[in-house]
Amino acid sequence: MAKIVSSWNDWDPLKRVIVGRCDNSVIPPEEPATSEKVPVDSEMRGMWGLRPLETVERGNECLENLVKILEDRGVVVDRPTPLQWNQAIGTPDFRNDSM
Repeated sequence: MAKIVSSWNDWDPLKRVIVGRCDNSVIPPEEPATSEKVPVDSEMRGMWGLRPLETVERGNECLENLVKILEDRGVVVDRPTPLQWNQAIGTPDFRNDSM
């Protein structure tokens, strides 16, 4: 049987949610679509590639805390398998060095 995702409104109690992971996350290469989203005084400005391990670990720590809070309230939490975000992607008209 196919799984069905249903959504009703913003007021019903949350029953199930997907919480991602920070593993293998990257800073995307600079391009017009992303460069303006990074603050001028950010350490990330001009960097790209795998994020520093300490930021990934801190992000995962925060997400684990979120998962615990949700589960303590009876919410079913699904966690995806981490992807390799540092792989190149592209089409005949477009190329990027990381997802």
